Amino acid sequence: MTEQELIRRAKAGDRAAVAELIGTHATQAHRLALQIVRNQADAEDATQTAFIKAFTNLGRFEERRPFAPWLFRIVAREALKVLRAERTRLAFWQRQARVTESEEAVESAVVVKVEHQELWRAVNRLKDDDRLVLTLSYFMGVSEAEVAEILRIRRGTVKSRKHNALARLRALVEREFPELQHAVLEGPESERAAQ
Repeated sequence: MTEQELIRRAKAGDRAAVAELIGTHATQAHRLALQIVRNQADAEDATQTAFIKAFTNLGRFEERRPFAPWLFRIVAREALKVLRAERTRLAFWQRQARVTESEEAVESAVVVKVEHQELWRAVNRLKDDDRLVLTLSYFMGVSEAEVAEILRIRRGTVKSRKHNALARLRALVEREFPELQHAVLEGPESERAAQ
């Protein structure tokens, strides 16, 4: 069954179709929320709220459009609401990151397991907007067109934000994570060009 058929059935109240749509997108939605809020419990809350809002407003969704960008936009919005409401928690994570860096210990509060933990720590030091565009583009592999739709910005703006976010990441790495310079200076764009 196609996603459009599932959406039509979900709009008609078919609970199995709703469950299948949730199952298809739950992992990526949670991963996006987790990248934004950097806290498991908050990510779960944001994802759950986003799914409730999405399926409550499913009647407004245009079936001819892709479902994932529409859903991810809702997830991102909910996660950013949680992040803004939890500034004290964000301050805790920033302090935790500084302590972990200074001790060079095994990260006990890792939010997401990634192959390059140092790079991930560097990305987590960026501002929310930079981290969001890099997460969507490189860690989740979302296309520029979909990032534009999720963030409700023009595709050219996505390119500009990615370029600027990567420049800020490179500067941060040169300053604070010199062992990563080779990986970041080549960056994801050169990896994609090589493929």
